[in-house]
Amino acid sequence: MRCLFSPFVVIALVSVSCVAQSVPTCKAGAASTIDDRDGVTARVVSFQGSSGKLTAHVFVPDTAEPVAGIAFSHSSIQYADSLTDLLPFARAMARAGAASIMIDGTIDWRTPNDDSKRPWQEVRCAAQWLTANANLDGQRLAFGGPITENQEPFCGPETCLGQAWFYFNFGSTTVQHGISITELMKTPQGLLRLTELPGGFHLKPVKLEWLMDDELPTSVARR
Repeated sequence: MRCLFSPFVVIALVSVSCVAQSVPTCKAGAASTIDDRDGVTARVVSFQGSSGKLTAHVFVPDTAEPVAGIAFSHSSIQYADSLTDLLPFARAMARAGAASIMIDGTIDWRTPNDDSKRPWQEVRCAAQWLTANANLDGQRLAFGGPITENQEPFCGPETCLGQAWFYFNFGSTTVQHGISITELMKTPQGLLRLTELPGGFHLKPVKLEWLMDDELPTSVARR
């Protein structure tokens, strides 16, 4: 069962099957640690996507226990009047207990449209790297951003860790509440509302100051 995430209510439950996807295995390079503080290790990794080389930022809580996992398709949003870097959001979620991987790239939201959709294979490649390099709980998975197809990024060609239960549909005009969620992401206060996942994810409450962290390098827009 997957929920399309709304900052106000869970708006839909869609029954899906988690099956192996017959797609080429992605090739990832070695990860480099760029930050380690507040109980979170941050790394950068590159891999070969369907449209060329991609880079991604990874945030993993420093714990031996299984953690929730989130795969994000983009790391920033360009609005008509501002640019929001989403790396502090991903890091804040890691401080709350969710490992994440965030592909570097910018959603063009100067005029709301669906032109920034990322091929699902690239989100799947990032999710598979996170699966192999973090101790994820298959019952607590999510993904976020606009992608081209409704697929299961945590399911590989041979194994399936689990189906993503929540979809942060920011950057999309074809999914209900996509526009309102994307507009919320302009400010730390709006992002704070999006950290309030249902209790089944068992995350700690996020503090506003975590979303205003300016010590990380800014994300690198690759798309």
